Amino acid sequence: MGRRALAVFSGVLAVAALAGCATSSNTANRSARDAFAPPATTAPAPTTTTTAPSCNARQSQRPDGALPAPGQMPAGSYMDEIRSRGHLTVGVDQNTVLWGYRDPITGTIDGFDVALAREIARAIFGDPTKVKLRAVVTGKRLDVVENKDVDLVASQITVTCGRRQLVDLSTVYYDAYQSLLVRRDGPVQNVQDLNGRTVCATRGSTSIDNIKSKAPKARIYPVDARIDCLVALQEGRVDAITSDNTILLGFEMQDPQNTQLLDVNLESEPYGLATSKDHPEFGRFVNAVLDELRANGRLEQLYHEWFDRPDLGFTPPPVPPPAEYRVS
Repeated sequence: MGRRALAVFSGVLAVAALAGCATSSNTANRSARDAFAPPATTAPAPTTTTTAPSCNARQSQRPDGALPAPGQMPAGSYMDEIRSRGHLTVGVDQNTVLWGYRDPITGTIDGFDVALAREIARAIFGDPTKVKLRAVVTGKRLDVVENKDVDLVASQITVTCGRRQLVDLSTVYYDAYQSLLVRRDGPVQNVQDLNGRTVCATRGSTSIDNIKSKAPKARIYPVDARIDCLVALQEGRVDAITSDNTILLGFEMQDPQNTQLLDVNLESEPYGLATSKDHPEFGRFVNAVLDELRANGRLEQLYHEWFDRPDLGFTPPPVPPPAEYRVS
């Protein structure tokens, strides 16, 4: 499902995706982590200070060259293992409108990140449908890659130097930023208003640390699933939600009469796809696919298919960000 079903989706998802959650009736009607310091000694050993190597979080591993033809993956490579298995296993979200969400009519998961996963499958098999999707909450996105439960995670993962120590992250495929969603009739209209108030954020996201630095007196209300923040806002348990503007846009789409995405940019949130460090050739392959999607215009086409929302005053970035690669 692309934009063709968004009119129906806007009025249905909030009820379908939240089934089993305790929500008020009007909600159902709305359009969805010390070490102790060692004791001091009288003659401490001299120490030396070393400078940590610089890190550009946006830089990823360079592809090995041109993409192999679909169905003809290099023998012994992880891509060939995937090809032999017959499907690509991808971790995605199932509650984020436009990115990874379960269609209330068909029951299938769709969205921009799912579309990217299909392009990786197309490059391996020549068939974009050979994808097996696994719903994963935000706090477990890197775990399922490290544990090899999935081949790839496509779920709005902000690339950071810390995360690059745990998994391989692709080049940046979308530049988002952290923002705020509030109730239209609520007390929060800017980040300063969060001090002394309660703000919802997802466990395992970069949003919690970022908002603590911007509004240190804000009370954090952490949740596991992104959609739980929308429910908490609608029920008055929180005064605001902080997350990526792309996620918050989907929330506003589900309840446009009562929620408002503020025009604030709190932090850059560049997205990358996650793969295992045990298979670096697959990470380089994914980057080669992204390079091809940039070059042939397909990535930009997907931007506009999913994110042109003039009705909400939202348009995607004009062009996808260029690939940035490490020197070695």
